[in-house]
Amino acid sequence: MARENEGRGFKADEALYGVLNCLRFWELLIFRMEQGWRHQDYYMVYEYMNILTVRDGIEELLDAMPPALRTKIDRCVGRLDARYRAVTHEDGGTELSYYYRPLAEGRELRWWWTRCPDEFPPGW
Repeated sequence: MARENEGRGFKADEALYGVLNCLRFWELLIFRMEQGWRHQDYYMVYEYMNILTVRDGIEELLDAMPPALRTKIDRCVGRLDARYRAVTHEDGGTELSYYYRPLAEGRELRWWWTRCPDEFPPGW
């Protein structure tokens, strides 16, 4: 992580994951969903929500980037987000509100939190 962040304005000891790893986690979740969760014995809702918090981190990292870098990374994030939208549907956070209090209380409004997978994995 230190090598990934070196010279890019990020602190190597940040609590957040590095940009590349966050993008990998986000892409892996989307890939699993696109595959219909095949080859997935078990995937709990809390694991899914952990990756949504990674997506939160991506947004924070984008906000901290210099404009030129942000433009490049934002294009990649946009492509991943489009794929995520394709395998989810907007439900206003109803499904996840059973597991995540900020959604239940109407305090979480980021669009990726208010979408529900079209197909649930084993163990949800």
